[in-house]
Amino acid sequence: MTNFVLKNSYLHGFSTFVPLPAPNSILFGTSTSKVLVSSRQGSVGLSVTDKQLIKVRFCAVESKQEALLQTQMGEWEDPDDGSGSEYDDDDDDDEEGEVKENDLDFESDWEEERSGIAISKYEEDLLKEVEQLLEPEEREILNQNATPNLGKISTAKWKPLQTLALSMQIRYMDMLLDGGLDIDSVDKDGLTALHKAIIGKKEAVISHLLRKGANPHVKDGDGATPLHYAVQVGAMQSVKLLIKYNVDVNVADNEGWTPLHIAIQSRNRDIAKVLLINGADKSRKTKDGKTALDMSLCYGRDFKSYDLAKLLKILPVE
Repeated sequence: MTNFVLKNSYLHGFSTFVPLPAPNSILFGTSTSKVLVSSRQGSVGLSVTDKQLIKVRFCAVESKQEALLQTQMGEWEDPDDGSGSEYDDDDDDDEEGEVKENDLDFESDWEEERSGIAISKYEEDLLKEVEQLLEPEEREILNQNATPNLGKISTAKWKPLQTLALSMQIRYMDMLLDGGLDIDSVDKDGLTALHKAIIGKKEAVISHLLRKGANPHVKDGDGATPLHYAVQVGAMQSVKLLIKYNVDVNVADNEGWTPLHIAIQSRNRDIAKVLLINGADKSRKTKDGKTALDMSLCYGRDFKSYDLAKLLKILPVE
C-alpha cells in the first residue's frame, strides 16, 4: 500500500483521516461535498454539490501496510520528497502503458469546457446581481468604463500599476499592460512598478516584470535605480537577478552613491561581496568624497566595521 497526502482549502470544516482499502478507489464525503479518489498517482477527482469540478494533485510519499488519505485546511500541496518534477510518476505510468478502469482523466476538454461554463454562469449571475444593487448614477459610471479608466483611478502618487505590483496582482497588471499602459510609467517620485516591487521584495512580480520587458536601468527622481533599492532592502536574489540583466553595478545616484556605498551603509557583507565580485568599483567616491571603505570605518571600532574593511581591502582579488 501507499500513503497519499491531500491538503484541502476548499472544503471548509472538513478534516478527516480515511483508510484507503484494497480497491483502487473510495467514495467519501460530507453533507456539502463528495470526493472520489483514484489510486492512480497524479489525479484526484473532487465533486461538490454545485456541480463544479475541482482538479487537485497528490503524490506518493512512502509505502506502508495501510494507506491514509489526509484532508486538512491549507493550500493544495504536493509533499516534498526531494525528487524532481511532480510529473515524474505520470511519466512512469505512461512508459508502463498501464490503463486502469477506475482512472479518471481530469485533463479532458469536456471538463475544461464544463468549468468554463460554470465560471461564465457565475459571472453572468454576479453581473445581474450587482446591477440590481447599484444606484442609477453608479450604474452610469459602470457603463462609461467598459475598460479601465486609469485617469479616474490614479493620482501622481498612487499609480495603478505600481500598486498592483506591490500587492502581487500579476493578472491585473497584465490586463493594464495589454491595454497599452507603459510598463515603465513612473509616479511622482519617478518610481516604476519594478522599483516598487523591489522595495516590497515581491520576487515573483520582479521576475515577471523583467520578463515582460521592464527597464532595469530606470532612475527615480533621486537618480536611484532598481539595483540601489534591491541593495537597500537586502534582497540578495533581486540583486543577483538584476545583475543577470546586465545592470551597471557602478551606477551612481544624484549624490554619487553607488550600490556598493549602500551595501556598506546597510552593513550587508554578503551583498557587498556579490557586488565586488561582479565589478563594483570600491574606489568610487560620493559627491562629498567618501569611498565605501571610508563609510565602513565611520561606523567605529566594532567587529562588523573590521569585517567590512577587510572585505573591501582584499576583494576583488587582483
